[in-house]
Amino acid sequence: MTTLPDTLTAALADVAVDTVPPGIEAGLVVEPHTAEDLARIVRAAADHGVAVTPVGSGSTLRGADAAIAVVTGGLAGVIDYQPDDLTIVVGVGTTLGALDDVLDERGLSAILPETSPDRTVGGVVATSSSGYRRLGYGPTRDRILEVTMVTGYGEIVRAGGRLVKNVTGYDLSRLVTGSLGSLGIIASVCFKLWPVTQQRRTVTVDDAGAALVETFRPVAVLETEAGSTVYLQGDPTTMDEQVRHLRGDAVEGFTWPDVPASPVRIVMNVPPRSLTAAISEVRAAGVGRFVAQHGVGVIELGVDAFDESLVDALRSWAETHGGSLIASAPGLTSAQRWGAPPDTIEIQRRMKHLFDPAGICNPGVLPGGL
Repeated sequence: MTTLPDTLTAALADVAVDTVPPGIEAGLVVEPHTAEDLARIVRAAADHGVAVTPVGSGSTLRGADAAIAVVTGGLAGVIDYQPDDLTIVVGVGTTLGALDDVLDERGLSAILPETSPDRTVGGVVATSSSGYRRLGYGPTRDRILEVTMVTGYGEIVRAGGRLVKNVTGYDLSRLVTGSLGSLGIIASVCFKLWPVTQQRRTVTVDDAGAALVETFRPVAVLETEAGSTVYLQGDPTTMDEQVRHLRGDAVEGFTWPDVPASPVRIVMNVPPRSLTAAISEVRAAGVGRFVAQHGVGVIELGVDAFDESLVDALRSWAETHGGSLIASAPGLTSAQRWGAPPDTIEIQRRMKHLFDPAGICNPGVLPGGL
């Protein structure tokens, strides 16, 4: 655990809290309630050369040792909601479950991950996490209209616009999405919303690959170690025809598989055309828990312990086929997590320095240890 200067802990005493997020070591835990609080925290940390780590639910930070952990629960809640314009602005600490509760009343959705209600909006955006409906709706980054964040300078910046027609210039929202808090700490996010129908079916099929080709605009086509399912929504008559064509068993509503719950999580990203072959590699490697998204090219795996030979073999296969692999577990080195740094590492290095010249925003989390 990092020992911090007395002058720093004194400067942040009014935002300090006693509760340490589960599974995380921290020299100091702070909880801002406004973007101005957050900016002051970052400026104080930068003045002392001390790193800050944003923490939402903590689900992706088990085992982390943070100098200053910035918990985002104080930045939760709806800031602006315009259901007729299909937009909502929420604080970064808002949980997905709380957001869904608000949107369900008007039959709307931000199309975020479906099975993790305790995750926060900030964690989802920072990790660029998309749910199982990505096939039908695209990735999460496509629905982010605006972000407000605090850079490593301690400055509050806002990028994008709350109406699609107002979004011009460089798309900072996309840059921040998936940056893992390395460019700054997000304070709030504006999402584009979608109306969702209550007419939904989950269809069990024998061959997910064939079902993808045969189905008209499915919401998702998933394959797990237990079998394959197709997710349909829309007009009941049309869905009935598709169910008959698929010759599968259908149930009302969407029944989503759980993300593999294991100490070590692995995500393989491959071109969609290579997904069936990638699943064969996963099965041959003896991985017992996985969820594969046909038409998207993502396989989420769960294993009980980090096996370097397994990870290296699957990573090599993915990279050979134009993909990548990311491993998540406490204590992994950057190379174990990401593999070799990408060819764009110098561009990433310059971008990191542009937003965070002191290198205090979640350092070491990017490929190459940036």
